[in-house]
Amino acid sequence: MKSFDALAEDPHASTALIYEVSSAYGTLGDELGQSGTASLADSAGAVAAYRQSLALDDRALSIDPNFLRARRGLSINLFKIGSVEMETDPAEALKEFQLALQRANALPEAERGSLPGVRLRGMLLRKQANAFERLGAYAQAIPLFQQSFEITLRIAAQDPKDSRALFDVVTVLDDEAKSYEDAADPVVAANSGDRPVNLILAEKTLAQVAAGLERLLKQDPANDVWKAFLASVQVRIGAIRRILHTPGASDELSRKGLSALKEVAEKDQASPMVLDQAANAFLTVEPASLRNPQFAVSCAEREVAMSRATTPSRLLTLAHAYRASGQMEKSRTTAKEGLALLPAPQPGNVKPNIRKRLENEAQTRF
Repeated sequence: MKSFDALAEDPHASTALIYEVSSAYGTLGDELGQSGTASLADSAGAVAAYRQSLALDDRALSIDPNFLRARRGLSINLFKIGSVEMETDPAEALKEFQLALQRANALPEAERGSLPGVRLRGMLLRKQANAFERLGAYAQAIPLFQQSFEITLRIAAQDPKDSRALFDVVTVLDDEAKSYEDAADPVVAANSGDRPVNLILAEKTLAQVAAGLERLLKQDPANDVWKAFLASVQVRIGAIRRILHTPGASDELSRKGLSALKEVAEKDQASPMVLDQAANAFLTVEPASLRNPQFAVSCAEREVAMSRATTPSRLLTLAHAYRASGQMEKSRTTAKEGLALLPAPQPGNVKPNIRKRLENEAQTRF
């Protein structure tokens, strides 16, 4: 970056060179703290790098307003900034995603219609839906999830061997299922009376997620990320069927999912995401007799350490695991650490789900 910065200091630097510096800052942001992938878990550093990349894209466009790569870069950088902000401030993330979609919609028609352009639109719709979901606005989230699903499904249908496209479909469906699950959760539900309906919709959507993951695993049976994902989905389906008293072998499905998760999570190279899936599965599985709070604590402690205790949702998992294992004071302390990572609440603003859940853990009297 020092070398690139020195080149960019030249007031006569070309548009292409300025964009190369922008691209380098984007890569730096990815390494520091890109959401959803392995990184150094430095969210603040990542956002700073992405904003520098954004500023350089603007500088390139001040020289050549039609420079396509920089125009596309504006949307991608806003997408990445919003993805990092989503963890602590979904309201701000929503603004970034909406602006990113405006930038994407302003691209030339040929670019909008290209595979990368279409995929970007689908991802931005999904991210906006995620932000609404995390703000408890489930009715606003679902139509966006469905629009994103239609886009990703069309892409996947063009090539059955395109695993990335199929995984995009799976991801949208899983996010939609989580929206139904959250809408059924008394802690963050908008209307507790709708719980059975939301659980039925969640189970139906999760069944589609499982089918997609099974297709992916036929292509790559050794993929531990997909194995853990499928196992987590199986546990969630089993729990919903138990709650709804749905006929079928729900206990057997839950046991199958737990066994696969334990195998993957016990590996030294297990990612924080896999550890989080395992911890939550062993805390929420139905029947409750299958739960293992001690194993959940070990997984949650590992994921928090790997993310340097900078991710509120992972601290929430750890707080939940401590409470389930009887470590009450640790649970409260950990939840308060998660709350300290969130922006201060402002009067009149919607309280995001992550704050509601962390406050619930921090304030619960045992």
